[in-house]
Amino acid sequence: RRQFLFFLSLSLSLWRRERAMTMTSRLRRLASGRFVPSIETQQRRKDFVCRSCSCVVEEKKKKNYKFFSSNHLLRGEEHHRLDQLLNRFINHEQKGVPSKAGTDEDANDVFDMKRMRVFLKLLGDPHKGKTYKTIHVGGTKGKGTQIALLSSCLTKAGYTIGTYKSPHVHTFAERIRVNGRYNDKELSELFEQIWKKRTDLETNDDVQKEEDDALKQLTHFEVLTALALKYFEQKNVDIALVEVGLGGVRDATNVFDENSLECAILTHIGEEHLEALGGSIESIVRAKTGICKPSRPTFIGHQNDRKVDQLIREGVHNQGGGVIVENNAKVRLVDINDDGGTLKQRVSVVASVPKGEKEEEFQSRSIINLPLLGPHQRENAELALSVLSHMMTTTKTTTGKTWDKLTWESIREGFEACSSVSSPGNFEILRRPRRKSSETGTSQDDNHNHKNDDDYVTIVADGAHTEESAVCLRKTLLEVFPNEPIVFVLAMASDKNHSGISKALAATPSMVEMIATKVDVAGKDLRSTAPEVIAQSEHFKGVVVQDFSSAMKYAKDVLTRKNNGRGVVCVSGSLHSVTRAKREAHL
Repeated sequence: RRQFLFFLSLSLSLWRRERAMTMTSRLRRLASGRFVPSIETQQRRKDFVCRSCSCVVEEKKKKNYKFFSSNHLLRGEEHHRLDQLLNRFINHEQKGVPSKAGTDEDANDVFDMKRMRVFLKLLGDPHKGKTYKTIHVGGTKGKGTQIALLSSCLTKAGYTIGTYKSPHVHTFAERIRVNGRYNDKELSELFEQIWKKRTDLETNDDVQKEEDDALKQLTHFEVLTALALKYFEQKNVDIALVEVGLGGVRDATNVFDENSLECAILTHIGEEHLEALGGSIESIVRAKTGICKPSRPTFIGHQNDRKVDQLIREGVHNQGGGVIVENNAKVRLVDINDDGGTLKQRVSVVASVPKGEKEEEFQSRSIINLPLLGPHQRENAELALSVLSHMMTTTKTTTGKTWDKLTWESIREGFEACSSVSSPGNFEILRRPRRKSSETGTSQDDNHNHKNDDDYVTIVADGAHTEESAVCLRKTLLEVFPNEPIVFVLAMASDKNHSGISKALAATPSMVEMIATKVDVAGKDLRSTAPEVIAQSEHFKGVVVQDFSSAMKYAKDVLTRKNNGRGVVCVSGSLHSVTRAKREAHL
């Protein structure tokens, strides 16, 4: 009898365990691999982590959740609702951009600007400067950093700032922010209001067929851009900082005129999206200078090639004699310091503002702690300083606003408050090694009882996706981690210069190995590059690991074998690989 009861009890235990495992497996299958339990989190709190946004969902609340799609587990209303609402439109970020689509030479009119004009007219033309002015930012690299720096300084001065930039990390709603915050619920509700107007037109006999046909062909980015511009009007922002999506002249954001544009900014321009922008550096510059407007100031960032700089200046003048404002700022490195566990570069700053016949100099002998690292970030800071100092001299705008609240102190505070959080993908340090306390000799993380070999590995994520930006990454690594061995984890989109990026990073003196892997681009693998293609480059020095998580683990193992677990794992190749690295760090 005792034996019978023992085996009965054992059988029941095994049945319950098997049933629990089956339920977990069902949850994973329903989520199509996007919503999986974190092992570490399960051990501590028995939670689930959404890999789409890294948000934590407690298991005890599971009964209150429902599945809206195979990608997300939801509670009450839709999780990342805006993403779902936009799924009906053609997304060229996922599918790729047709040849010459970003130029005026496109015979097929893939990006027909008429669609945007018709759609914005339907929304009341929120972009025309009636309530807010716009700074339009184009270029190849550094656009996001410019917006982050300008937004931080203007917010510190007391202005309400709208920002629109891409890509996002977790959800499309992140691209549209007011004073650094986004609101998925408000954006979703605004979209539904906008789309109701659009559907009402279908039953309106007075609407011309040509306009109706144009609205039926709206793309994902066009709708998102119009939504941003209307949202900024609704939130009564003082100024909008808008990043170009692709090129400039045929981009959905190129809807501003001399009355609504505060200024145009052209950052560093290089060979990116070659096929979509005409196939040459000349055609790329023509497309990007298309955002400049007559009589409005244009600021040009540092260009490594004098030929490119000259092409840009010619392109600006070809747009109707736009005014080029020369750089009047200097930012120089003093040293790299560790400010409370956060690495920053201390820089000396000199800028001037003309006031009558005299010039006021900005703290020429003082120091600013800039959280953004690297020589290229000092160039970005110089460009932002030039823009801000020019705005300080601007008289009342057509909207009745002035920038008299902008001061040198607000600029200092804005620069020091800017970080990789406000400018994701710019040399983000996701993980720092444990540090020993100078007084006790114990680790500051000893209370967590870590015993892993990778406790002393630094993880850096940078969205370098051109050869020029990869060179900037290499210089930053040498400046910040001069004596550390480095392992690169590379994942890229199909339209990038794989060989050029590998060549730039392979020149890093302290590089130990490269690992080619794969990530989805804009949520799909249509534009992802197979790691074998990356490894075909003659400059690639490493191995192929298909799975991203396994590639990260392999990189740490390399440092464990070759340097006792100390060194830097640098994830790069695209902003999508940065997003994936951040999710892995969370898990």
